Amino acid sequence: MLIIAYGIPKSGSTLTYELLRGMLTNAGYSQDLSSKERRTVQPLASRMKRNFSGKMGRAEVEELIAKIGPEGRIAVKTHAWFEIGDFAWLDALCEKGEILVIASYRDPRDLCLSLLDAADKARGTGAKAFSNVRDMEHAAKKIRRRLDDFRKWASLRGTVRVDYEDVAFATDKVIDRLEQALGIVCNREEVLRYVFGEAITLKNKAKSRRHEEELDAAQNEVLSHQFRNFLRNGNGREWFDKSRKRLLRRGEGEE
Repeated sequence: MLIIAYGIPKSGSTLTYELLRGMLTNAGYSQDLSSKERRTVQPLASRMKRNFSGKMGRAEVEELIAKIGPEGRIAVKTHAWFEIGDFAWLDALCEKGEILVIASYRDPRDLCLSLLDAADKARGTGAKAFSNVRDMEHAAKKIRRRLDDFRKWASLRGTVRVDYEDVAFATDKVIDRLEQALGIVCNREEVLRYVFGEAITLKNKAKSRRHEEELDAAQNEVLSHQFRNFLRNGNGREWFDKSRKRLLRRGEGEE
């Protein structure tokens, strides 16, 4: 099984991926994708201990499924989007149990703050990633576009949607959900020691609900309005069920 750990950048996606990696490794599933044939999946620095794919089209997904095989269970992190026309195909793979999507999300107001932090850090170190994010308005624009991608991944059949607030601050609850979804049992004490003591999770401040303290009233009002649809519906299953039906119709050319 290919386990796709999708998340918008700065949504806690690396933390979620490392939690998955720790759980699967602890349960006896090797997470090694290295081979001379590796093409679409390139590891970051070896010390990051991550499988990462910058694309998730049909070729990439099919290659990963073939590489992992029916008995393996390997998590691959991605921020990639996919074509509307691939939604029904991915949904069918989910139904057959060949892939499982774990979609991490975060309050978009906090995402904007974290994205600005990352931009400041990138400009200070000369790094390219995030360095072009200029201000809050620019950050919000990027997040709005990314939320559409999140909704597609999160609407696939069987997707486990995990809130950064839970992954970071109520991790036991998330482990319970992931154990059930993955059909495994792990030693959570060892997993938690790995995730919070050994793994490099690219955190900025690791603070809960940052917008409540760091945004002034005017900023909060503007962002709350811009993200009102997600803030109102993003935790509800019904919203994603409706989205799934709509995306299946669009993929079939009915809309």
